[in-house]
Amino acid sequence: MSKLISLSIDVTKIDKTKLYKGAKGTYLNVDVWIDETADEDWKKVSANQSQSKEEREAKQPKNYVGNGKLVYGWDDAGAMSAPAPDPVTEEDCPF
Repeated sequence: MSKLISLSIDVTKIDKTKLYKGAKGTYLNVDVWIDETADEDWKKVSANQSQSKEEREAKQPKNYVGNGKLVYGWDDAGAMSAPAPDPVTEEDCPF
């Protein structure tokens, strides 16, 4: 069965030194955490920039860049989706 997560990323929180060039674009590795027991829908999914083994061993704090909710395919996923966000113009884009 398919499952869907809706995730919003605050691009102003991205550590640009973690961006890297790939064959088809510029990428950022992100870890997504799911807590199905959270008390509010928007707290059930969170995203942070991936850390290297050295960063994890040094216990460096995670850089959280977004959160989201469980949308489809989960036992208690909300029946309604969030309203569409306002579009961003090129002048608004931080990178």
